[in-house]
Amino acid sequence: PTMADSTDKVVMEQSLVKIDEAFVYRIPPMKSADGHRAEDWNLAKPLATCKLEALRRDNSLCINIMADRPKPGAPAGATETYLFAQSNITVDFSNPSHKMDRWVMSVVDSSRYFALRISDPKTGREAFIGVGFRERMDATNFKMSLQDYENSLKREEKAAALQRQYEQTQKQQQQQQQRPGDGGGDSENDDEDASTSALPVQMESKLSLKEGEKIHINLAHSKGKKAGGT
Repeated sequence: PTMADSTDKVVMEQSLVKIDEAFVYRIPPMKSADGHRAEDWNLAKPLATCKLEALRRDNSLCINIMADRPKPGAPAGATETYLFAQSNITVDFSNPSHKMDRWVMSVVDSSRYFALRISDPKTGREAFIGVGFRERMDATNFKMSLQDYENSLKREEKAAALQRQYEQTQKQQQQQQQRPGDGGGDSENDDEDASTSALPVQMESKLSLKEGEKIHINLAHSKGKKAGGT
């Protein structure tokens, strides 16, 4: 979690996957309704070779594509990492236009390439780029990170619904308890009657005399007077 100052909202971040090698492509518009095809991307000449990280940030998924470039003012061969492209995904299951395939689409002719919607945080402009992986396992891990994000949203929505249901039930029970009694008499008297009737039989028997028993009572008298007879 990160916090800029005491007044800022706490932002929870969770890294879902990091992949050391990802190829980025400039891709043409989709030619048919079937979807994008990797064979149209000139796969032998990627635009850049980058690193990719999928990061859960609150209810959004941020896919950061990082690249290296020569570091200004540094010795020859020194590089620095910078943000090459970014995709900000906010899935909303109640909105059909905000499902995962709005931002990430698998190509129809390969399991290792994807069309990714990226956005410029400064201008808000959006475009699609191609992203591919040399290793099939990297592509699988990328897809699993998307599924993990969606599944966590579903679990949180279900938990929130259960919490609302519980709070509603508690509220109804409190309202019922606060209503006047329906002809049942005074509640305090009812409680006293209930507590008296609940006394154990043995305890009640100690308060009564057995046959032949007597009680002797000593009365205190003021000075100068004799105690009276029986």
